[in-house]
Amino acid sequence: MNLSKFLLALDDLTLDDIRALASELDAMVANAAEEVEVTRSYLRIESILRHEHKVREAAHASHRAAEAIVAVATRCGADLPDSTVTRVARAAATIARGLVVETQAAPEVAFLLQGFAHTRPVSVLV
Repeated sequence: MNLSKFLLALDDLTLDDIRALASELDAMVANAAEEVEVTRSYLRIESILRHEHKVREAAHASHRAAEAIVAVATRCGADLPDSTVTRVARAAATIARGLVVETQAAPEVAFLLQGFAHTRPVSVLV
């Protein structure tokens, strides 16, 4: 998967998709061990970005991903701010950061995308 395909898939989400994603993301951190694995993936992506000197590019990508989630929520009539929308926007932003260095962060991105694996617009890319 690449960043542009991921961002396009986010645009095709619905508010129901966002709610389902939030549930999937919550399930990924149901216990302490799972939460540690998610945190390790985040930290590894950040380390790779610094090493590859792509932090600025990643910031732009993460902003675009978060904006896409908020735009979907707004378009679907969500009353913002909404913690569910925020949680999904943050997860999408982190995945977008990893996609900036897709080959180096492939295992981490694949792991984090598990939370998106059951949502049609994104699952076809996973």
